[in-house]
Amino acid sequence: MKVTLWGARGSIAIPHPATRHYGVNTPCVQIDVVGEDPLILDAGMGLHWLGNALGKGIFGKGKGRANLLISHTQWSHIQGIPFFMPMLVPGNIFTIYGRGGASTMRELLLAQMQPTYCPVPNFFSDGIGANVAVEELDETPLSFGSLTVEHCALGVSHGGPCMAYRIGDGQSTLVYMPVVEYVDTATQERAVAFAQDADVLIHDAYYSDDEYAKQRGHGHSNPRQAIDTALRAQVRRLVLFNHYAERTDTEIDAIVAQHANGELPVEAAREGSEYKI
Repeated sequence: MKVTLWGARGSIAIPHPATRHYGVNTPCVQIDVVGEDPLILDAGMGLHWLGNALGKGIFGKGKGRANLLISHTQWSHIQGIPFFMPMLVPGNIFTIYGRGGASTMRELLLAQMQPTYCPVPNFFSDGIGANVAVEELDETPLSFGSLTVEHCALGVSHGGPCMAYRIGDGQSTLVYMPVVEYVDTATQERAVAFAQDADVLIHDAYYSDDEYAKQRGHGHSNPRQAIDTALRAQVRRLVLFNHYAERTDTEIDAIVAQHANGELPVEAAREGSEYKI
């Protein structure tokens, strides 16, 4: 399983000389397994750049298929969809999965495609661009060839359910928790069980440890909580993700150095990083 990070920053894409090393784009993660269609986690502005890369291959010829898993529908996790070039190419096939809450995923995604807000054609409509389907997650795990995807709602914040995903190919396991807050013990217990024995855990660390004391209840975690979950779940590698938008590279370096320990490899998510697990 090859995992590529196309965006790792929270809230908004923020290009600045002080943020170049860890990247400027909002969340998007690509998973590739030989012989399988690409699996994409979240659709922040990193999705635009992933789309450009995919467009150089079969997706540019209208012969591509891919599946997208959305953690939740705040803009930072869906705002790349209108700018994902392969969805404008007839012949490509995409299925988007998520859990909408009070409204369906399709209704929520269609809302940002309205011409009042969106400068590109609505490829959710029949006859425009790729074939795009939207599926609402139930309690059943998903299967994509050799990949099995389990999902878990870790609380409700940001206006709807926040989903975590556990992806396995029979040999390795990635757990993706981009947005989570441990508002009670039960939520963290579910997270620990869900991440148990994962090879890589990508975990929300939007706030620093000090910031979290003043931001409790706003729907995000901090590095200390991420490490606690990872250690209890006995994961092999922790990647701190969803960096606060204006967090500089130097500040992120300091956070990683502060939490370095011999029990668990801890690193900060960096746009462009690849993991082979």
